[in-house]
Amino acid sequence: MPVHNWDKLERKALNPVITGKVVQTEKAMVARITCPVGPVNMHTHDFDQITNMLRGKMRWVIGGEGEYIVGPNDVMLMRAGVAHGGEVLEEAEYLDVFVPPRQDFSWYKQNL
Repeated sequence: MPVHNWDKLERKALNPVITGKVVQTEKAMVARITCPVGPVNMHTHDFDQITNMLRGKMRWVIGGEGEYIVGPNDVMLMRAGVAHGGEVLEEAEYLDVFVPPRQDFSWYKQNL
């Protein structure tokens, strides 16, 4: 069983806005992400996403469900195909779990 330590994994730019660290298996991915203050465009994707806020504050709009202000220890469930987006109100750090792994982060390979 591999064991990894977030402090020892390399932080990389995951897209033009966010940085993070990623660990994945064939069927699941977890990313520890830091996101600066600013907008999060409405979007959908073909994987489930579970977001666990560690620090900061975000305003999320979940299609068909409403608007939520979330902070540390809040957990959001975003199902595949449901539009979501919003705004980072205070620099945020959170754990995202993606099932199956999101393909646009799959280029990220640690020496694990």
